[in-house]
Amino acid sequence: MKRKLWKIFRNWKLAKKMMLVYVILFGISCGIAVVALQISLNIYDGKLYEKSLQELDFFTQKVNDNLDGVEELSYAIAMDTEIQQQLSKIKSLNYHSAEYSYEMYQFRTLLLNELNSHPMVKNILYTDRNKTKITVGVDCGTVDAGRYNRLLEQFREARGGYVVQAPTEKYPYLLAGRDVLKHLDASMDDLGPLMMTCDVSGMIEKKIDELEANHSTLFVYSNDGMIYKEDKAEVPELPSVDQTQGYRIIFYKGQKYFMCYLKSSKSGWMFVNIFPYSEIFGQTMMVRYLMVAGFFIIFLATTLVMKKLAKVITAPLEQLSESMQIVETGDFSGAKKVLTREVRNDEAGTLAQEFRVMLDKINALIHENYEKQLLLKDTKYRMLQAQINPHFLYNTLNALNWMVQADRGEDAQKVIIELGRMLHASFAKEPLTTVASEVQLVKSYIAIQQFRYHNRAKFTVEIEGDPGSYQVPHMTLQPLVENAICYGVENSLVCCEVTVRVQEKKDEVLLEVANTGPGMTPEELEAVRNSTIKPKGHGIGLKNIRERLEMVCPGSKFQIESRLDKGTVVRILVPKRKGRGPNV
Repeated sequence: MKRKLWKIFRNWKLAKKMMLVYVILFGISCGIAVVALQISLNIYDGKLYEKSLQELDFFTQKVNDNLDGVEELSYAIAMDTEIQQQLSKIKSLNYHSAEYSYEMYQFRTLLLNELNSHPMVKNILYTDRNKTKITVGVDCGTVDAGRYNRLLEQFREARGGYVVQAPTEKYPYLLAGRDVLKHLDASMDDLGPLMMTCDVSGMIEKKIDELEANHSTLFVYSNDGMIYKEDKAEVPELPSVDQTQGYRIIFYKGQKYFMCYLKSSKSGWMFVNIFPYSEIFGQTMMVRYLMVAGFFIIFLATTLVMKKLAKVITAPLEQLSESMQIVETGDFSGAKKVLTREVRNDEAGTLAQEFRVMLDKINALIHENYEKQLLLKDTKYRMLQAQINPHFLYNTLNALNWMVQADRGEDAQKVIIELGRMLHASFAKEPLTTVASEVQLVKSYIAIQQFRYHNRAKFTVEIEGDPGSYQVPHMTLQPLVENAICYGVENSLVCCEVTVRVQEKKDEVLLEVANTGPGMTPEELEAVRNSTIKPKGHGIGLKNIRERLEMVCPGSKFQIESRLDKGTVVRILVPKRKGRGPNV
C-alpha cells in the first residue's frame, strides 16, 4: 500500500506535490492550534462547571442554615424553663377546669412569641396528654392522620430528639419537632409533642434570586418526591445519579441544558439547578466557533496563495514539459512557441533557454539529414522488394521449361498469362496495395503452382467479410504461399493442403496461410520466430516479410505457429486502412 501511494505521489505534478505538502504541514499546524484551543476552552468550561456547582453548594448551605434554625427553635422551645413550667402546671390540672383553659391560653401566648422568631415556621402544633391540640400561626391545611400518627411515633422513638419529615406532593410543607421532656427536676417526664410546620418552598423562593445564572430552574427533591419547583416549571426527566455532587449535559425538548446537582449531607435532599447551555457557555461556544472559522478561513486563503505561488514556480517547468511532449511529435516550431520568451535567471529559466538552443540545433540536423534518411529508407525497401521478383521469375520460368518439354503448350500459355499478371503487380512502385489486388496476385501464383504440383497439393482461398478495399503491404500473401509449398508440399509424402484465408475483423484485417505439411519442432519454431534459422533457396523468407510490415504498416502483428506432423500456420494482422492500390 505504501509503495502504491508513493508511486502515485511520484507521478504527480510538482504543483500538486507542493500543495499536498503544504496542506499536510499547515493542516497539522492548524489542527494542533485548534486542539490546543479546545483544551483551553474545555479547562475554562470546567472552571465554569465548578463555579456553578460551588454556587449551588453555597445556596444549599443557606437552605441548611434555615433548616438548622428550625431545629434550634424546636430545641429552644422544648428547653425553655418558662414553657417547661407552664406545661408541668397544665399536666397537673383537670382537663375541663377553668384554670386548665387559662393555662393553655398562657401557653399559647408563649408559643406565639416563639413563632415570630423564625419566618420559615408557619405554625406550631402542640398536643397534650388529653389529645387537645393547640395551633398557633397560619393555617397550612390538615395533615394526613396517618402521617401525623407516624410523626408522633417517631417523636416517641427519638425520646426528645429532633425529627423531621420532608414535604410531599400531597402536603408540601416540612414537618419537624420533638417530644418535650421535663428537665427541671431531671424526671424526663413526657410533657407532650411539639410539631412545627415549615414552608420550605417559600424560603427557597425568597433565596433563589441569589443564584447568579439567569433563566435557571431549580428543583429540590427527596426520596419521597419533589420538594420544590418553580411555578409553571415543567419537570424534566431528571437522570438518576449515584454521586453526591456533579454536573452533566442533558437534552430536554430538543434543547441542550446544563445540570449541576448536589445532595445535602444534612437533609439528604437533592438540589438540581438546570439552565440553557448557551446561557452560561454561549460566549465560549461563540469563541470556539469563531476561532475554528478563523483557522478555516486562514487555511483557505493561504491555500489559494500557495496554489498561485506553486503555479508561478512550476509554470516554466510545465511549459518545458509540454514543449518536450510536442517535440515527440516532431513539431519543433510548435515546441518553441510553447516556451515563453520571458527572461528568467533562475534554474527553470536557464533550463528552458538551454532547451530552446538544443531545439534549434536538432532542427538544423534534421533538415540536413532528412533527405538522406528518406533516400536510405526508400533504397532499403526497394532492395527488400527486389529480392522477391527474381525468385518468382526463376521458379515460374523453370515450370514453363518443364511444360514445353512435356509438350503442354496450352498449359504453358495459361501459365504465361498468370505470370504476366504477377509481373505487372510486382513492378508496382507503391509499397501498399489493396487486399483485393493481393488476393488476385496470390490466385495467379496458385494457378501457376497447380500446373507444377498437380495432385501433390490442394489449394484453397477463403475470404470472410468485405476486406477488399483495405490496404496491406505489397507482395505479402504470395511469399507465404511460396514458403508453404517449399516447406510443406515438397516435404510431404501425401497430398498437402494449403489454405489462404483473408478475414475482416473489427479493427484489423487477418491474412493467414496454413499448410498440413510436416511442421516444425519447438526448437525449429523458436529459431524461425527469432529469425536465426537459415532459409532455403535464395534466402527469401519470413524475416523479409516481417521487416516490410514494420516499415510500411506500423502496428501490424506477425504470428507463426507449428506442430510436428500437424502443419504450420502464419498469421498477419494489419490495422484497417482504406485506400486504392494498383490494379492487377
